[in-house]
Formats: sequence, C-alpha cells, structure tokens
Amino acid sequence: MNLNLNAILLLLVAFQLFFIAIFSLTNKKGNRTGNLLLGTFFLILAINATDILLQIYNVWSFFPLFLLLDDSFLLLFGPLIYLYTLSCVDEHFPFLKKKWIHFVPFILCLLGLLTFYFLEKAPIAYALETISKANLPKGAILFVIIAYLHGGVYLWLSKRVVTLQGKAMKDYHSNLARINLDWLHFMINSFIGLWVLGVLLTVVPYTSYRPYVNGILFGFIVFLFYFINKVIFKALKHSELFSGIPFSTLAKKKYSGSTLSADKQNRFREALVLQMETEKRYLDPDLTLTDLAKILDLPPKELSQIINQSFEKHFFDFVNSYRIDEAKKLLRDTQNTMTIQEVMYSVGFSSKSSFNTIFKKKTKQTPSQFRLSSSAKINPKKGSSS
Repeated sequence: MNLNLNAILLLLVAFQLFFIAIFSLTNKKGNRTGNLLLGTFFLILAINATDILLQIYNVWSFFPLFLLLDDSFLLLFGPLIYLYTLSCVDEHFPFLKKKWIHFVPFILCLLGLLTFYFLEKAPIAYALETISKANLPKGAILFVIIAYLHGGVYLWLSKRVVTLQGKAMKDYHSNLARINLDWLHFMINSFIGLWVLGVLLTVVPYTSYRPYVNGILFGFIVFLFYFINKVIFKALKHSELFSGIPFSTLAKKKYSGSTLSADKQNRFREALVLQMETEKRYLDPDLTLTDLAKILDLPPKELSQIINQSFEKHFFDFVNSYRIDEAKKLLRDTQNTMTIQEVMYSVGFSSKSSFNTIFKKKTKQTPSQFRLSSSAKINPKKGSSS
C-alpha cells in the first residue's frame, strides 16, 4: 500500500481523534455528562476519518457494514455538539430527562440500515458500489440532504445558546469564563467548517466540478488535522476545558423575589468599593462574582444586584473599568518602563485582544496611542519664539 499525503494525514488524525476520545470518555473529573458527549463526538469523528481512509484505498469491500453504518453518523454530529454546548452552560443539565429524543433520527436510520444489510444480501454489493462511485439513487441523495440540514439546524441552535450565554455571563464571570466561552466558539465554528466541507464533498461529485473533488478532500483532511491539533494545544494550555466544568446556568429572571433592602445595598456598596480601591481585587485575572461575594460574605445574586443597580454595569464591565483605570495610571507615568503587555498582565488582563478592545472602547484610543498622547501632554514640544 503506497501512502500519499492524504493517507498520512488521515492516519495521524484518526490516531489523535481516537486518543482524545478515549481520554474524554474515561475522564471522571468535572461534568461527566459533558465528557461523555465530547468523547463520543471525537469517537465518531475518528471513525469517519477511518472510513475516508478505507475509501481512498478502495478496501471498503472488506468492511461493507462499517461503510454503510458510517453514513448514519451524519445524524449524530449535530445533537452531540448541541447537547455538549448545553452541558457547558447549564450546571443542572438534565441529560437523562427528555434529551434522548435528539437521537431518535439516528436510531431510526441505524435500524433501517441494519435491516437493509441483513435482509437484502444480494443488493448490498451494488449499493456499496454506488456509494463509492458517487452514483446514489434519488432517495439516498434526499437522505444525505436531510441529514446535512439536520446538522445545520443543530449548529444554529448551538451558536444561539453560546450567544445568549455570552450576554448572561457578564453578570457572573470574569476571565476564566471567557476562556471557556472561547472554547465553545472554537468547537462550534470548527464543526461549521467541517460541515461546509462535508456538504461540498457530497454535492460536488454530482456537478460539473467533479474534477475538484480531490482538492476539496485534501482541504477537508487539512482542516481536520488543524482542528484536532488545536484541540490538543488548548487541552495542554487549559486543562480545565476537559474537566467539563459548566458555566452558571443560563440567564434567569433577575432579582425575582429579592429581599435586598436599600440600607443593606448602600452598606455593601461601600464595602465593595473599599475592596476594589484599597485591596485592588480586580488585579486577580481569575476573579469571579462568587469569589468577590465570599469576600464580602454576601450571596452572589445580591452582589450582582448591587453592581447592576448601583453602578449600572455588569460584573464583567465593573471589574474591567478598574483594570482600565489602573492601566491608564501606569501608561501616564513617564517613569514607568513596563511594556504594554506587562501593563496588561499587571492590571489583571490575560488576553491581549480583550485588553486592547476594552481599553479602546473606554478611552477611544489604543494603549500605545494613549501612552504617546499622555507623554506629549506632559512634555509638549517647544514652539518657535515669535
């Protein structure tokens, strides 16, 4: 068997996917449900990569059932990524309560393919040959279209959940939650890329662009290679991502039934300002609403209410406003020799892009521009004498 670049990459990708799948499925830390969903997702992706490898070398005839059943996995990708997203944003994710209904299309498809395989022995070789030669009957083509639309709907639902969580998260979290949210964005966006390439691989063979199929296949394999190695890199850098630790539950109705009195709100407002201005709690890059509430000996929900109503800000914006003010002091100081990145870390930011975005939003300048303009005001150029 001669190995070409496609085969080498697929062998490596399949091995990595199986490794990550086993790791996730056996990981008992954190949210077990999330780990099982993620592990299953990687497992079927690994099987899909192996299936492509078998087809490249035309050895599918030795594993006809494997090739046939692999098509049903199209109905698994969407539900798995959607349910994994829910498990990450809801700490009370009820996986065993009515969530199994998302897998009904896959189960029905699987049973249908098994019935076809065991009861229709004669046509099985012909059926597999039509699959390998991209000569599917109209009914099969319709199934593939429905399967991809099915995945597309779940991708849209997943993006919607993450968008809503991004808005709700500002009340509860700081940088740690942002890392987890970025992870979800990466997973969903990557699957969107794989989904688009999968659609092209399915549709293009039936068009006049069929000669470009090998190029699309190479693009799919390279993207898959990039995806799995990015996952491994993120896992090494942020091991907590594979603990399946969920965010706070999705946005609930704020302050329903709150018993926080005006006197208590004013008292804790002063205590909060003292903690931020004197103790400089905002310098902790992983500061959360829960951490701050424990310091003040106050329920997190009441602290969120105090910040929202007294400062008209979310927790995320409240903390970052102190960080930006501290950064401005350091950047104005002409004796300060710290670089922009050193200033960023020293005031509690851990992301350069977040620091630059928030700084510019609040000052209308980038950190570099702010430092230059501040220096110019302190040391103005001498004008020519008149």
